[in-house]
Amino acid sequence: PGRYSVEMHKRIDGVMSDLGQSQSFNVVSIRPDPVLPGSTQQQRVIFESQVDELIRATNGSVKAIDAVVAELDAVKDTLDRSMTDGSLYELANSIQQRIKAARDKLTGNEARDFYNDPAIMTVQARLSHARFRPSSGAYGPTATQQDSLRSARALYDETVAELKTLVDAEYAGLKEAMDTARVPWTPGRGIQE
Repeated sequence: PGRYSVEMHKRIDGVMSDLGQSQSFNVVSIRPDPVLPGSTQQQRVIFESQVDELIRATNGSVKAIDAVVAELDAVKDTLDRSMTDGSLYELANSIQQRIKAARDKLTGNEARDFYNDPAIMTVQARLSHARFRPSSGAYGPTATQQDSLRSARALYDETVAELKTLVDAEYAGLKEAMDTARVPWTPGRGIQE
């Protein structure tokens, strides 16, 4: 709920131009007051915005992880065919496995989920619980939903710190070592001179 405005634009050949059709409007809640005493509408909106932001960040992180995992697949394929000793391959494999384990903390492991064997409560599972469900009630966020968001945020922050070390330090070091060893080009290593 609140006051919003919209504008119409068009994009032709990559150029965006305003169509001059802006409009303002009010969005009101169909249930302005919670059924039970507790959170205000404003508190619910703020909480839901925090959940949505963490969902957005988690989804973006998973896409970035998937891109790095694909790069490491290419690195391992190239190292498998190169004349270097096996230590760079072992390092690439170790980094990739730890990145995948970090990804599992965010969204879970598909193979384990198939066998109904979840290893941990993932960020995604915690956010699913935290998400306010307007179709089932207007009370939230409950204390349990707030706890779920706090737990999801803590696990996300811990996982991102781990990923920064893996990607920004260890994987970057692997790429430098491959350049030094004159390993053929792989995706993610920039333009080769």
